Amino acid sequence: MPVRPTGGQEPEGVLRLLLTVLVSAALEPSLAGVLLFDLPPEHLPVVSRTFAQLLGRSCGTPDDRPAPRTVLDSATVDEDLWIRPRVRRGPEGIGFTFGPGPLAEPDGGPQLVVVPDLARLSVPGLRAAVQLLGSDTAALEHSGIRHHWRPRARWLACCRSEDAALLSPHLLDRFALRLAVPDLRPRLGPDPLGPLPAGWAAALAPDTPRPRLALTGEAASAVLDLLDEQEGGGSRRALALARIARALVRLDSHEEAEGARPDVPRPDVPRPDASRPEAPAPLPVTPDHVDRAARLIRLRAPHRPEARPEHVPERELSGSPDAGRPLPRPEPPRGAEQEAETGVPVHGPESAQPLGPAEAPGEPSPAANLPYPEDVAGPGSGEATLRVPARRDAGARASRGPVIGVRRARDLWDLAPVRTAMEAAKYRAVRGGAGGPLVIAPPDLRGYVRAPEPVRMLTVVLDHTCRGGWDWYPALEPFLRWAYVTRASVHVVEVGGGGEPDEFRARAFTARSTRDPRIAAALARRPGRATPLAHGLDLAGQALRRAFRHHSAGLVEALLVVATDGRGNVPLAVSRSGRPVRGPVRRTGVDDAVAVAAHIRALGRSRLRSVVVDPGRPPYTRLPAALAEALGGGVVGRTDDADAPGAPDRQEHHG
Repeated sequence: MPVRPTGGQEPEGVLRLLLTVLVSAALEPSLAGVLLFDLPPEHLPVVSRTFAQLLGRSCGTPDDRPAPRTVLDSATVDEDLWIRPRVRRGPEGIGFTFGPGPLAEPDGGPQLVVVPDLARLSVPGLRAAVQLLGSDTAALEHSGIRHHWRPRARWLACCRSEDAALLSPHLLDRFALRLAVPDLRPRLGPDPLGPLPAGWAAALAPDTPRPRLALTGEAASAVLDLLDEQEGGGSRRALALARIARALVRLDSHEEAEGARPDVPRPDVPRPDASRPEAPAPLPVTPDHVDRAARLIRLRAPHRPEARPEHVPERELSGSPDAGRPLPRPEPPRGAEQEAETGVPVHGPESAQPLGPAEAPGEPSPAANLPYPEDVAGPGSGEATLRVPARRDAGARASRGPVIGVRRARDLWDLAPVRTAMEAAKYRAVRGGAGGPLVIAPPDLRGYVRAPEPVRMLTVVLDHTCRGGWDWYPALEPFLRWAYVTRASVHVVEVGGGGEPDEFRARAFTARSTRDPRIAAALARRPGRATPLAHGLDLAGQALRRAFRHHSAGLVEALLVVATDGRGNVPLAVSRSGRPVRGPVRRTGVDDAVAVAAHIRALGRSRLRSVVVDPGRPPYTRLPAALAEALGGGVVGRTDDADAPGAPDRQEHHG
């Protein structure tokens, strides 16, 4: 996985890297695949629009009109990709004909194919990516259409880094340009990724002559040295790295041409004799360009010095090969307290421990320094057998889940009318003639294929201010393991985390599985100063209420786990309004938390289980039990340091 940009790489450095990747893909047809890891979904329209504008420049469209875009998702089928129905009026009436589809590039110009989530792309879309990316020619024979073309479309795909292990390596190797952009923050205005340099704009112009390039032997050796420890990659990765270096040489040549005046010769370069025209010498691709290409996709050099240079020119874009590696932070001693600037004691968190497939915080994961996470990422330990989530009908054969495809109908429920009509149109001339009615036969019926929705949910409320020197990983591991085995969705609510913009409010997020890296980051977050426990429970209650009332299939089971000592010091009214109250708060925060817990208890008496994980911090040891009683659940004591001096006895209370 590419090293995530941190520190000095944000935000301008990330924008510059991404702009360089997109310009290189638009300039070099052999770099047709761009894969962005962990791109925030709300920024995908901005990135795809910028990429389409760059492609429009490269093909010389009128007024630099953006290239057409085609979006592929989980519901894409073969008919969406390769054929396109056309309606025509003839002497016998209105009829249907078929022409080449969007991926067959009938218009001749390069287009942009956008894949919002590569891990959820349908099988026809995956096949199309493997067949077209990196191919010199393509042929289509479908529904009476015969079409040959040279693929020139660019692909912009997004994927979460933890989902890379779920994809085929043959598919991932088609994407030569890879970049992790979890912290991308586009600018406002017409240039969201920054202004396009004049030299790059000139390089994209279709009438600009392309200089000849030559890959030197030293550069070829540098490519092999950089990839000598990559197993299973074949020759595609070496070709991709060399092509990226070639694109950088082209950009550099146009930048130098824009910086030099054509009518004033350089003092150290004699003017050529116009009477003796000679072909320009090919531009060499050197090991320096190869190193810059490796740094562009965050590929680390295993046998090269990794010291950061004192000065990195702007053209080298991503800095040294060590750029982006998170610096280790010194961990405070166990149980030590640090004084904040305001004088409020803050307990330093303990060093993080690995939990299941997640890596220990502070330690880079095996894929953290690689642009090819499929080499080292895996599905985690197989200590428990995965079970397919059970499906429960809430009505008479009601459809469930998002549409992921179309297949031949097995009954008359959940039919796909458009696909059915398109299938019947293929045989219209045989059944009723060109001018006859559209006859739909039983073999033409098509139905939707839907993915099963999760029917179990784990909601975890993490009170960071209750940790102190306590390691809560062993206490929370059984619940996370249950969610992993049953494939339950996970809703995490963080209370009192350090570095929050508003310390009076809790925050929450929903993960599709326990392998989401945000869960490991939440478990290792440092504590803050305030404890808006009532607001955190309110967010958890809202999530459970939505799941019980609005879940189309209905939850079979929900589990609420609250890791807290019960010492809420922020009233619920303060969290909702954002305005602190004057005077002492006293027990208002604690009472609000108990009141919210009582409302949660009434949500689903038969389908909701609640557990409070008690860290056992004196002197208010009865608060977790009172909270568990309001929830109608039990209390699980801490599982470490139980025999330490001053630690309470481990016990379990049941409400």
